[in-house]
Order: sequence, then structure tokens, then C-alpha cells
Amino acid sequence: MTDARTALRHALHADEAATVAALVDGAGLDAAARTAISAHAAQLVTRTRAAGRTGMMELFLAEYGLSTREGVALMCLAE
Repeated sequence: MTDARTALRHALHADEAATVAALVDGAGLDAAARTAISAHAAQLVTRTRAAGRTGMMELFLAEYGLSTREGVALMCLAE
């Protein structure tokens, strides 16, 4: 088994919280930068929601809901 495949298998079954914590630490951002990024992200979400436009995913789910065989098949294909 190759090193890349071994790393992929390990990552597939790794603890999500520990993985996220390691990625955050590896990013090298200080607390001020993380706070600024979070504030900017919250602002983007607020503006997007206030725009009131229906997004592509909402339109897709309205047409092919996950309660239908077609919707489930399309979501599996997307994965």
C-alpha cells in the first residue's frame, strides 16, 4: 500500500474534531485574524439571507427533494 493511500485511509477514519483542531493550528492565524474572518463570514451570510433570492441548492431540492428516489440518486452522484 502506498504512503498516500495509507494517509488517505487514516484521514478517512480520523476524529473530526481533532482533524479540524490540527488544521486550525496549522493555518497559523492569530486570534485577531480568526475573529476578523468569522465576522466577515457572518456578514456574508447575513447579506446573502437578506437578499432573499432563492439559491441554486434550494431550487434543486424543491425540484428533486431527498424524499424522492431521483433526489437521492442525484445527491449520491454528486458525492
